[in-house]
Amino acid sequence: MDILLENGSSKAVIRDKGAELRSLRIDGKELMWGADPAFWGKTSPILFPMIGNLRGGKTLINGTEYAITKHGFARDNTFSFFMAEKNCAVFEFSADDTTKKSFPFDFELRLNYTLYTESLEIKYSVTNKSDTAMPFCIGAHPAFACPAEEGSEFSDHSIVFEKPETVNSPVMNLETRMWGDKDRISRLNGECEFRLAYPLFDNDCVYFDTISSKSVKLISRKTEKGVRVAWTGFETLGVWTPDHKNAPFVCIEPWCGCDDYDTDDGVFEHKRGIQLAAPGETKRYSMTVSAI
Repeated sequence: MDILLENGSSKAVIRDKGAELRSLRIDGKELMWGADPAFWGKTSPILFPMIGNLRGGKTLINGTEYAITKHGFARDNTFSFFMAEKNCAVFEFSADDTTKKSFPFDFELRLNYTLYTESLEIKYSVTNKSDTAMPFCIGAHPAFACPAEEGSEFSDHSIVFEKPETVNSPVMNLETRMWGDKDRISRLNGECEFRLAYPLFDNDCVYFDTISSKSVKLISRKTEKGVRVAWTGFETLGVWTPDHKNAPFVCIEPWCGCDDYDTDDGVFEHKRGIQLAAPGETKRYSMTVSAI
């Protein structure tokens, strides 16, 4: 089922499966990727309780081995929801017997969507309802049309960070599906602008794992128009488009957690960027998307 939010001339569509944002029109302009399955049939899945891949698809939680699928299971489950206002909806998903087979905790995951006239805010909350501490990953995965204007090319666009950044990104090993901790590529050297080009994604995602910025802009260098993505709570940023497909979109993904590194020990709680919620604690995050 698709849920429509409206505010003036702006509209957002969220699907109850995965609480996934499927469309965002700000002042009549569509910002999101159209989910053509020939490239990638999603638009903005929620990543929980895992981001990316585990070593061999398995991890240790409290001494027991569990298998968690890539990007976790939340995106594949139907959320309950209620409309708070015409421009606001809340989606909830809780642990059940099936989720506990791969993630042995009681939790409540909530997404609160609020559409303003010029932006969409998504608030994420994770509540630990277990009687032990709960480690988890959480991330956003919105895909934006790129190029968004006729006559423009993917390579005409840049991602501009809020602050100058120096980043040496790890490289994905396509056989093991793990980050190479010592195999890194310089992406930024005291700069704000990261220029897009398809070959940059030949080894999957470009991961900015050491940043201080809390917002980026995806802009056309020809028109200076595009999208701004701002976040709170999230710690790192993934940027992705499918390798060797020349797909007309790019994902801007604020994360807490990531794929395993080749130097990780396989213990879930030790993963980089892992979040840890005490019994009864709620962890909160947010992301705001606006047109430029």
